[in-house]
Amino acid sequence: MDGTLDLESRRRIYDLIQSRPGTYLREMERELDMQVGMLTYHLRVLTEAGLVRTEGEGTRQCYFPMEGFILADRKMLSHLRNRSSRDILMYVLDRGTITFTELRSALGVSKSTLSYHLKRLSAAGLVVISKAGEMTIHVADPEKMGSLLVWVGDDVEKDSADALIDIWKRMKER
Repeated sequence: MDGTLDLESRRRIYDLIQSRPGTYLREMERELDMQVGMLTYHLRVLTEAGLVRTEGEGTRQCYFPMEGFILADRKMLSHLRNRSSRDILMYVLDRGTITFTELRSALGVSKSTLSYHLKRLSAAGLVVISKAGEMTIHVADPEKMGSLLVWVGDDVEKDSADALIDIWKRMKER
């Protein structure tokens, strides 16, 4: 190694990416308590050194260790790091096949919001949408999705904790 990871801050960034592949800039900013400019600089150094690679997901760049994930897995993890996409994917994965109406009702989102996310997930090859009669949705590769969920376990736990905090705040306001 050429000393790229000798700097403590750069090592912390790299270690976070190793432990949470598919993480994005704002997550790193919060998790590491670092300024965006500093993160951007060190991420560029890590990328140029061939230790980290980026994958676009919508308007975000997700960061992965250079080794260990094929393109399809990186794409899937990028979507699983996005809370809205993760909510949809996990709900559909749990149900097997679900109608658009059932999914919209369960998630409490508007038609346009759900349509937007499903279009992105379908284009990425993560869900299959059938339009024979009422629209139905199922996960394209449930086994692969299930195995990659392990990598976003911290995010799932954080979602649950955030939901409990929201409930607590609403109860206190009453």
